[in-house]
Amino acid sequence: MARYSSTGSSGNLFAVVVAGLAIALFTIIVMWPNGSAKTIVTKIPDTPLTQTLNDPETYQYLAALHRVKPKVAAKLQAQAETAIESGADKNQLAALVLETYSKDVEDDLKYLFSADVKHFEKMLQLSERGLSTLSSKAPKYCRPAHYERYEHMPPQQIANEVSSLFEYGSEGYDWILRFNVVMLEAIESGRDKPQKYGRLTSGDQMALQTTMMSLMSNPQVSRLMQLQGKSQAEQKRAAMSMNFCGLGADVLAVVNDLPSETKSRMLGELQHQTKSGDFDRMMRMVQSGI
Repeated sequence: MARYSSTGSSGNLFAVVVAGLAIALFTIIVMWPNGSAKTIVTKIPDTPLTQTLNDPETYQYLAALHRVKPKVAAKLQAQAETAIESGADKNQLAALVLETYSKDVEDDLKYLFSADVKHFEKMLQLSERGLSTLSSKAPKYCRPAHYERYEHMPPQQIANEVSSLFEYGSEGYDWILRFNVVMLEAIESGRDKPQKYGRLTSGDQMALQTTMMSLMSNPQVSRLMQLQGKSQAEQKRAAMSMNFCGLGADVLAVVNDLPSETKSRMLGELQHQTKSGDFDRMMRMVQSGI
């Protein structure tokens, strides 16, 4: 995991904000849905896959995939037909559906960052609600201590346990599909009607600084701040029992409360970083755990 350090409190708090956002994205795979957003539904051909997985969430996702990424959708339908002929059950088909687009997301980031800001706001809101619901309904998934037992567990057993969270018809499966629909619509927006956003202004910087300072009153943020200067063992022990879903939801809530214009220029910064190569370098650092 990346480690951040700073001699100033604002730097420490910024690290907390970044950590909270990272946790929100990481824990997205075990979220629960809370309401459904309106989506644009495209009719798709009747296929063995749509006949077998005929629930609304799967259909909406396949429709969005068919409209936005037709080649990917066609490949999925072909793979599913072969799998069905080989005797695949609904859970195996659901796993195939969830894996379909995961490898292509990075290629479409430039479109995602050029989408209308309303799509960005929908993703933030859906993530915030999901984290809040997970925090209250299944808090064990929010505490690092729950995952310690994976350290000595055989890989296949870990895979089986994780996959059980996303079985066909499960809340985890439905949530991921809903989020993916929103993301595909954002990519479609950025591809077909790209927006060019400006860089953050001094006013935006002040708003972000105020937002970060307001997080200092959050109990979990305060607890994290108190760990600064403690030994690594003490920090780990304290973090093991913390509910990071609640922290992530709080971070996302304050970010989403920012004016739409500020969030637009936040996307402008991401556009700039992508163009300059800084975003790719940052992602490589995160992936390598530096």
